[in-house]
Amino acid sequence: MRFNLCLGVLLIPLLLLPATAQDLGGLPDWARPHAQAAQGDPSPLDADAWVLFDRTEVAYVGDGEIRTRRLRVVKVLSERGTTEGTFRLYGLGGKNSIVKKLRGWNLRPDGELTKLDQDKVITIDNMGSADVSTYTLTTAALPRVAKGSLLAFESLQSIKHPMGPIDDTFIMQPNPVRRWELEPAKQEGWFTSLKKVGVLVDRRHFNPWLPRITELGEHGIAADQVPPLPKDEADHPAAHNVLPQVFVRFQDPDFHGAPPLNDWNQFAAWTYRLFDGQVQSPTMEGLKDCSQKKGLERITQWMSRELHYRAIYLSPERGWVPMDSAETARRRYGDCKDLACFLIGNLQPLGMRGYPVLARILDGVIEEDDPPYLLFNHAIAAIRLDHSLGWASEVETPQGRFLLVDPTDRFTPLGFLGEVHRNGRVLICTPEGGIWVQIPRAAIQASKVKVTLAGAAAGPGELRATLTFLEWGDAWRLRSTTQAKGLKELRNGLLNRVLDLPPTADFEVESVGNPLELGAPFQVICTLRHPEGFQAIGGEYRLAPLGWKIVSPPLQKPGMTRHYPVRREAQPDLEFDAELRVAFRCIPVLPARVSESPFRAYSWIAHAETEGTGTHIRLHLQHAFKAAFFTFLEREDGVVAARKDRIDARNLIADALSFKPLP
Repeated sequence: MRFNLCLGVLLIPLLLLPATAQDLGGLPDWARPHAQAAQGDPSPLDADAWVLFDRTEVAYVGDGEIRTRRLRVVKVLSERGTTEGTFRLYGLGGKNSIVKKLRGWNLRPDGELTKLDQDKVITIDNMGSADVSTYTLTTAALPRVAKGSLLAFESLQSIKHPMGPIDDTFIMQPNPVRRWELEPAKQEGWFTSLKKVGVLVDRRHFNPWLPRITELGEHGIAADQVPPLPKDEADHPAAHNVLPQVFVRFQDPDFHGAPPLNDWNQFAAWTYRLFDGQVQSPTMEGLKDCSQKKGLERITQWMSRELHYRAIYLSPERGWVPMDSAETARRRYGDCKDLACFLIGNLQPLGMRGYPVLARILDGVIEEDDPPYLLFNHAIAAIRLDHSLGWASEVETPQGRFLLVDPTDRFTPLGFLGEVHRNGRVLICTPEGGIWVQIPRAAIQASKVKVTLAGAAAGPGELRATLTFLEWGDAWRLRSTTQAKGLKELRNGLLNRVLDLPPTADFEVESVGNPLELGAPFQVICTLRHPEGFQAIGGEYRLAPLGWKIVSPPLQKPGMTRHYPVRREAQPDLEFDAELRVAFRCIPVLPARVSESPFRAYSWIAHAETEGTGTHIRLHLQHAFKAAFFTFLEREDGVVAARKDRIDARNLIADALSFKPLP
């Protein structure tokens, strides 16, 4: 959703004080005019640094190569702003991304000029383990940066992206920007003609963030007084769906080493051919006599046990080309596209056909008007069905029925998709083109935890109990933690993330289910001795909130102005049942309550039956978080609603778990 409004609260507040003149002779020629122009302007309030000028020039030189020149001038306003003295360039590694030039100048407030020492330019070749990442980080630190320094950087980078001559950038930065520019161009050489190359610039989400936009030449863009990224604001949409961003595409009809980026159908058909070329003969045995449903279950169960997911994804060597399916079987690991290709390659004995599916997870959703571009960060599979097999992740399209399967998700049963796919749009890639599909709500596996407490308190204070956790999916990561790290880490996770026990408590995990048995909830049984589990506080008894993960963190600090829209995703449902006997007479403070807000809905029931000098207590909570969204126009209403909801949740815990003594 786009809004044509101006957020006055985001315009940079300025101090009404003149800036002190500074001799700018030591800065490079291109930087000096911008530093000079800013000398007459007051500096922004509450900023650690002020980016006076940030310009990116993206030039296409042919054969899929682009060269990016970056010019940047920064004024340091505080000690914390001295971090701007380190310049960072991210690349794909190998020969695909090469830093050709990186220079820097530091004009200190005392007039001293220091320059970038080329020996201090450091490139880290692997930003993760060697099996997982080939991304690089190039950094260069200017010496003796101080409050009041004027910094200038100039870089030149050559990029041959696996997906072709493309580039993108977010405009807003942690500090305010006085002048931001981006200008694409074609750079022809003696033997290079680029007359047929098209230049496309796609602008996303400029409103309401950028009040002053101007055009530069035929394709360039400039923005003045760019506000900083909002700080300390939780629960907002992903950057891709809310912040201003620019995509640059060069369409070269003579370059055939990348997908077509001007048409979704051509892009999908190109992706299909990549996968189809890597599909080898089936490697799994014993499938010919299986029904389609039974065979699919056998394949996915074997993959969950035997194949490990590693997020290699977009390496410069392979781009989006998956490993061939036989090699994945031999290595016993692969990234998302490798596992999808393996699944597709083993469907033949079942008489079924699979297709790659491109998705975006954990970083926003693909919007209907997004351009054909590098928007995907995940690959799954679609299996064509002649008739329904009764699974929730089946989708009906004009081109037929498909079953969507995410082979990387070891903890979601076949026929469902995990929470990362909620609200997603995916692209099924076929030889004929692409099929857009909205993930059905029913396809997302129910995410829920049921906590059952059975215990007793001989007197005010100590509680002895058995706690049973039933987890559907991987709602609280109990299942995945047990599978990947064992019982010790499971116990630590329960202690640190779920129960909040004092150091004097005794807690042990007694038994667990099989984390890979996905047809049933994962069970964990624990024993507990809590010295303050049923303590007397202010004339009442209070049961410890064991497993009550219902209080959401605050959206932001009190008194702050909200800039982002408010978006909070649904969290796993919680059901809590308790049955305990205490050796004294009491009644619940809150016998029942039903409540609903934009963020949650719950019902609470408490019963207490006196038995001689003791009490038999039964408790039940049914709690569900809800997804909520407040637009730019409604964002302050969202802050108020979230604050009220947080207070209500805290009050529920205090009231529901309190008991009045009886004579």
